[in-house]
Amino acid sequence: MLGPVRRTVRTPRQSVALAVCVAVLAGAGAAGCAGAHVPARPAAPAAGATTEVTAMSEAAHSVVRVRGYASSCRKPLEATGFVYAPERVMVNAHTVAGADRDLEVVLGDGLRFAAQVVAFDPEADAAVLRAPGLTARPLRFTQASITAAVVVGYHKGATVPVELPAKVRPDQPAESYDIYNRVRVSLRIHRFQGAAITPGMSGAPLVSDGDRVAGMVFAADTEKADVGYALTTAQFSAVATSGRRATTAVPHDPCD
Repeated sequence: MLGPVRRTVRTPRQSVALAVCVAVLAGAGAAGCAGAHVPARPAAPAAGATTEVTAMSEAAHSVVRVRGYASSCRKPLEATGFVYAPERVMVNAHTVAGADRDLEVVLGDGLRFAAQVVAFDPEADAAVLRAPGLTARPLRFTQASITAAVVVGYHKGATVPVELPAKVRPDQPAESYDIYNRVRVSLRIHRFQGAAITPGMSGAPLVSDGDRVAGMVFAADTEKADVGYALTTAQFSAVATSGRRATTAVPHDPCD
């Protein structure tokens, strides 16, 4: 099985080693997406955080599980995504790279929809899935400056999403590499604290004002379990635009 891929993101004030993996792997000993620091047992929730959404918020109804299999690296995947346009789901590119079998999105009520990748950008680490028949209400993007938000996502193996409140720093520039560690790229990111990002939560939206997406989780700090990083909406807006009306599957190989 594949382990997490180390990725260094350099910000103006610090260089932070981030662990980002292609996807959450099934089975014992598997490492997880955006699970930079995977504890031996479940991490305790941050103060004020909910461990499970028993009465789902408005935004949580539009957050989905993403599941599939990448034959080229013999790896099942499990991640989080969110609906942003009719029948369209935004995800991290690294979570669906190489996925060629059984790709689907699953709502919190258990309804499943077959999906295909219709936009894929390994430099922005963003991709779009088309899921015909998916009726969940799209969430809207915001580029407004925020200081607080909620991370809404699925832990590995969970069927109910969690909502984790977090403090957010204003968006900042950063430098990294694409998901294949080949091309140097410039990013706009949010650093947030208070939400422990665990396997399965890569692709979770950073939600503010109830139903506005301010970013998408793509990595977690390797040393601080409650610190994570999200791409700003400006970072993946071009991918979102190209995938909004796309109906044809695009190449998304190889596994990263």
